[in-house]
Amino acid sequence: MDGAGMYREGTLEWWKHVVDVDVLEGIVENFAVSNNYAAILTTPEGIPVTKPCNFSNFCKIVRSIDGGEVCRKSDAEGGRKAITSGGVKIYRCHAGLIDMAVPIMLSEDKTVGILLMGQVKLREYTRKEVQELADQFWHFDQREKERLIDNFLKIPVVDEEQLRRSAMLLKLVASHIVTICEKHLSERRFLEKGIAIMKRKVNKEALERNLKQAQVRSLQNKLNPHFIFNTLNVISRLAMFEGAKQTQELTIKFAEYLRYVLGKQKRGNFVRLKDELDCIRCFLDIYRSRFGERLSYEIDAEPESLGVFVPFMLLQPVVENAVVHGVEPSVRPACVTVKSCIKGDYLCLTVKDDGVGCDTETLKKGIGLSNLEEKVRLYFRERGCIDFKSTPGEGTEVQIVIPLVREEER
Repeated sequence: MDGAGMYREGTLEWWKHVVDVDVLEGIVENFAVSNNYAAILTTPEGIPVTKPCNFSNFCKIVRSIDGGEVCRKSDAEGGRKAITSGGVKIYRCHAGLIDMAVPIMLSEDKTVGILLMGQVKLREYTRKEVQELADQFWHFDQREKERLIDNFLKIPVVDEEQLRRSAMLLKLVASHIVTICEKHLSERRFLEKGIAIMKRKVNKEALERNLKQAQVRSLQNKLNPHFIFNTLNVISRLAMFEGAKQTQELTIKFAEYLRYVLGKQKRGNFVRLKDELDCIRCFLDIYRSRFGERLSYEIDAEPESLGVFVPFMLLQPVVENAVVHGVEPSVRPACVTVKSCIKGDYLCLTVKDDGVGCDTETLKKGIGLSNLEEKVRLYFRERGCIDFKSTPGEGTEVQIVIPLVREEER
């Protein structure tokens, strides 16, 4: 039995074990924001797997009143309708909004989740019409109804053609999530079979090293590049046709970032520092589209250091940590600084932010930075080191020191 077999398929625990939920949330969020819909991935019972993304104020209020129980039941009912129809189901939720649902079905027609998108209207309503809707379907006190009516009237209106196009994209995203799940499950079974064989042939140290490399390859191969770039191309074209210049620019920038990630992973475990820093610029530009003037960044690299080779995606988890844990919680503008220099036979890399700061022990326990420490140990053993410094209210600094790796040595 593989590790996922410990949990019933489609439960929240199964999802957490099978895939990286943060990756799913990124996929759902990019899709929802690009198309100006709300979106969420749930279990077949309507329990959220990803965080609600781009939800309207109306729906946030409704879910807060009863703890979201009625909405979860409505999501589950929409999922059942989608399973019955065998594809995307467009329906009206219990509160009167238009939603779409598509089942996440693995091989043998096993439904493990529901991808939902919507919270829109097909036409404008008068206040009187919404009042009648509230009296008939909204079981809240009058004060809450008035607040909900105000927010219902603000919900965006889409036409049927736009809804149809969005339903097609929703089905594509669902297909990609199925691919991620099935690929991960098959890779897990393959890895576990390999473990049984390797235990009989190699010593403990060699086993751990080979498993770590297999895990890195497994994580890097999860994404389907053809699907991603085709979908991004569709979104970019829709943005161009609809005159959404910022959405189009963000989509192009995201495509550049993915092209680096998916392209480099096929060429070995090391890349030039120059290419890694170009990727970081793309990554930070994407975040700036979200945070605006709250986020700025500076990259200061010694020219001599740009040709040095570093492990692929060495800096990205550190920079992401600086944005998510340093800049995002800050109430004031914050800056992320990335520096590189050569000292003797070593390359020194520093990522610093002047955000909120945090406890260094908590910082080092995070998945991204703990994986970074493992990567440095894997490639450089005791010759590589990472130092964490953080002061609450002042910011965080992470310094990575690794041996110089030239092209002929990698």
